[in-house]
Amino acid sequence: MLYVYLIIISVLIGLFRKGKLSSLANISLKKMELIVLAALIQAGLVFLGGRKINFVLNYSAYLLIFSYLLLLYVSWYNKDLKGIRLIALGIGLNFIVIAVNHGQMPVLLASLYKAGLHDFVLTLKEGTYVTHALITDKTLFKFLADVIPLSSPFPDPSVVSVGDFLMFYGVFNLIQNTMLKKELKPEDRR
Repeated sequence: MLYVYLIIISVLIGLFRKGKLSSLANISLKKMELIVLAALIQAGLVFLGGRKINFVLNYSAYLLIFSYLLLLYVSWYNKDLKGIRLIALGIGLNFIVIAVNHGQMPVLLASLYKAGLHDFVLTLKEGTYVTHALITDKTLFKFLADVIPLSSPFPDPSVVSVGDFLMFYGVFNLIQNTMLKKELKPEDRR
């Protein structure tokens, strides 16, 4: 949900800076179907993992890592778009911490409480939220994990990682660059 808010805010700032909303139609993001597939995999893991589907419980780590590999591939394929390299770096950092921690994004318990996500703490303790796990003494690269609480005044309290912030900035940068891109007049193209 944070990405929806980010996109709305980015577009509003672009409009305030006299950018063109119509320019967003010119973003030529290649391999969009792989982004959709990665999002469906991640949403499916959360949905089906909560329903204790054995296949998901047994293979969630591989599926989550595969979804991140898809996103990295799409980022590489679109590397010429401004902002994509930051997005790719963020995806890469999240991929690293997930891959070395058994296919789950570690989350700091204290940050969950600061963000007011008490119910999510219970869900993580149950172990049925297959894409995330609480940070323990055995967690590797804790500094790359979800450790940054976003509480009020954010409309959707959350805990995010450094990689998430890089992705947020990359999306913002992509939207700003696209909306504010100057179109060449016919006489300037010569």
